[in-house]
Amino acid sequence: MWRQHRYKIALTLLLLQAALVLAFQLGEVKPWASIDWLDILGEGIVLLVALCWLTLIVTSRPAGHITEWLYYGSLLLVCSFTLDLLDEFLRYPAHLRTMSWLESLPAPLGMLALTYGLVGWHREQRIINRQLQGRELFLRDHRLLDPLTQLYGLDYLYAVLKREIELHREQQQPLSLLMLGIDQFSAFNRQHGMAAGDQYLVQLAELLSSQLRSSDVLCRYAGDRFVVLLVNTRQREADIMAQHLQQQLTLLDSSEQQLSLSITSQQVNHAEAATVLARAEQQLLAVKRKSQAYQLQPD
Repeated sequence: MWRQHRYKIALTLLLLQAALVLAFQLGEVKPWASIDWLDILGEGIVLLVALCWLTLIVTSRPAGHITEWLYYGSLLLVCSFTLDLLDEFLRYPAHLRTMSWLESLPAPLGMLALTYGLVGWHREQRIINRQLQGRELFLRDHRLLDPLTQLYGLDYLYAVLKREIELHREQQQPLSLLMLGIDQFSAFNRQHGMAAGDQYLVQLAELLSSQLRSSDVLCRYAGDRFVVLLVNTRQREADIMAQHLQQQLTLLDSSEQQLSLSITSQQVNHAEAATVLARAEQQLLAVKRKSQAYQLQPD
């Protein structure tokens, strides 16, 4: 992890070296008898703690916006505490206020930057914990898997959709949803048997899984319907994905007849999971009715 922050480590060493050089150039060493060792102990411990903070940040945090605030806030504190400790060994001319300013100003600025970074870290950790807890719960509960297609089912879909809507609201990232339905699937089952229908569903699930991104969530919504949750995806990108899946469906030929697939897409806004899925069902039903009406038109 620290390799991502090599420039930060170099900057830290450079600033500490510059502080030492400047302090010894402008000040003179105090007489041994005038040194207050109790103050040195207290200020040395404070500096050591700040250095530990800085070390933890560069060794455990990935590069990013929040890490920058945490690092620079801690660095300002380290510089201020270093000059504060050196002040116990060095005496500066009374008319020279430079070292006093350099010793006093970085500390409050560093505290503000560090506090802002800690607030962001807390918010980030809450989101990560929520994701990990939900993911672990779902992975351990095999009852949420559809026994036929081995995809997650409706209960899992509701839980994930609810979670992603909350994250979408907090992070303002786009979220889209596809609903897919097999046209005339009941007629296909009556004509060719349930076994042929089950085989087609398994093949369709495998095909869809192979065409989706690792971040997408594919679930079996009902008997002949599937839902794809597209994280960080806008409406236009969802439409492109829907067209791509329609094209890939030609690779999935049943031995008896070619089935068609209706797909709808929508961008999910601030709404309840049930409302989002109900709207998707209505859109899919409208698409299927339009497709059937078109097929019944005389040539």
